[in-house]
Amino acid sequence: MADGRFGPNTAEVEAFLDRLRNLSPAEWENVREASPGLGALPELEIKEAPKYFEALQEATRIAKSNVFPGSETAFYDAMRTAHLVAEASSFHPLTRPEPATTAVGEGVNLPPDAEAEALDRVMSTAYEEESWRRVMNACMAAAGALVLRAILPSDVFTKLSSPAAVALIGGQAVSFLSLDAKDEPAAGV
Repeated sequence: MADGRFGPNTAEVEAFLDRLRNLSPAEWENVREASPGLGALPELEIKEAPKYFEALQEATRIAKSNVFPGSETAFYDAMRTAHLVAEASSFHPLTRPEPATTAVGEGVNLPPDAEAEALDRVMSTAYEEESWRRVMNACMAAAGALVLRAILPSDVFTKLSSPAAVALIGGQAVSFLSLDAKDEPAAGV
C-alpha cells in the first residue's frame, strides 16, 4: 500500500489510535455512553440501532470494493488495531478479581444473603462486559470509518465516528480526527 498501512488516511487513523491509547477512565465511560448497543444479541441490536448497522454495512461494502489499493485490508487492519488498543486500556473489565463465570456455581450452598450478593456480582460483571463490547465496537467502527473518510458518504462517516468522536472530545459533537489530547475541539463533524 503506497499510502501507508491504513491507506490515504494513515496519519488520521494513527492519530486516532494514539488518542485512544491515552483516554482516561472517564473518557472511556463517555465512549460507552455514546455507543449504540452492540454485543451479544445481534438481532436485537440491529433492531435498536438500524442506521448504525446500515452505515457499517455500507462502509464494509465500500472497503471491499477496492476504492484504493488495499482498502479492504486497511479497513480491517484499522478495526483490528483499534480493538487491540482498547483491549490494552485501563478501562478493560478484565482487571476484576473474580470473573462472572466463577462468582456463583451450581451446587454451591450459600446462605441467602451471600447468594444474592453473588448473583448481583454476576449481573454487574456481565453488564460491564457487555458495555465493554460496545466500547470496543465503537472504536473499531470509528477506525474503519477513518480509513474511508474521503470516500464514505458524510452521513455514514458521521454515524460510525460519532460515538468515539463525542467521547474523545468531552461530549461535544465536533471533528476529533485532527485533535490530539491537548487540543481544543474544532468546528462540527
